[in-house]
Amino acid sequence: MSRSGRLAAIVVAALVLAAPAAASAEAVSGAELTALAEGAATGDPSDRERLLALDEVNGQAVAVREALAGAKGGEIMERARLIVASTGAEPGGSPADARRDAQQVLDARRYKGAQVPRPLAGPIAWLGDRIQPAIDWINDRGAIVPGGPIVLWMALAGVVLLAAAGITSQTIRRRALAIERARTAALPATEDPHQLERAAERAERDGDWELAVRLRFRAGLLRLDRRRVLVYRPSLTTGEVARATGSRSFAEIGDRFDAIVYGGRAAEQEDAEAAKRGWAAVLSEAVAR
Repeated sequence: MSRSGRLAAIVVAALVLAAPAAASAEAVSGAELTALAEGAATGDPSDRERLLALDEVNGQAVAVREALAGAKGGEIMERARLIVASTGAEPGGSPADARRDAQQVLDARRYKGAQVPRPLAGPIAWLGDRIQPAIDWINDRGAIVPGGPIVLWMALAGVVLLAAAGITSQTIRRRALAIERARTAALPATEDPHQLERAAERAERDGDWELAVRLRFRAGLLRLDRRRVLVYRPSLTTGEVARATGSRSFAEIGDRFDAIVYGGRAAEQEDAEAAKRGWAAVLSEAVAR
C-alpha cells in the first residue's frame, strides 16, 4: 500500500476505534457503502450527501464524514474500501485484525517523534528552578500594582534596557580611549611642540594627512599647557579642551579631529591645512586672554 494509503488506513482505523456507539443516523452494509462511494466519486451530490451522513457500517460505529474529509474522486473510493475493510466485511478480515494492523502501523518508528539530543536540558531546567522564585515574587508584587504584573514587568524591562545602554556607552568610551592611547603612543615621544610641528610638515609632504592632524593637535595642546591654559595629558578630550580655552576657533579643529580619530573618517589634505590654520588662531586667542 502507498504511503497515502497507509495514512488513510490509520485515519480510518482510528475513527473506527474512537467512534461512539450511539444511535445511528443511517446504517448500511459494506456493499452499500461502496456503492454510495462510487456515486460520490463520480460527482453524484445525493450519493455524497447520504454517504457523509452515515455513522454505522456493518453494524459498527464509524465517523464516515471525518474519515472522508477532504477526499475527492478516486480517493473517496480508496477510503471507502478501507472503511469496509476495517469493519471486517471483506473475507479474511475482522475488526480486531484491522485494529491490530492499524496499531502496528502507528507503532512504527516513522510515526513517532525523533528523540532530539538535548544537551542543555539539564542546565536550563536547573536555571529555571533557581529563577522561578524571583518570577513568582515579581508576579505577587505586580498583583497590587495598577495594571497588574505586566506593568511591573515592563518597568523592570525598561530599567534593564537603561542599565544596558549605560554599560554599553561606558564600554564604548573605554575602548575609544584605549584606542586613542595606543595611537598616541605611536606618535613621537617628544613633548617639544616645535619638533612635533616639524614632524607634521614632513607627514604633509608624505601625504599622511591623519598623522599631520594628530601631530598638530598634540603640539597645540602642549603649547596651551605651557601657557597655563590647560594641563596637558594624552587622554584630554576635545570637549575638555574647548571648555578650557573658550576658543571659538577650536570648534572646527575639534570636530575634524573627532571625525578622523574616533569616527574613522579618512583624513584629507584640507583637514591638515585646516588644523594648521586653526591651531594658529586658537593659540592667538589664548595669548589675547
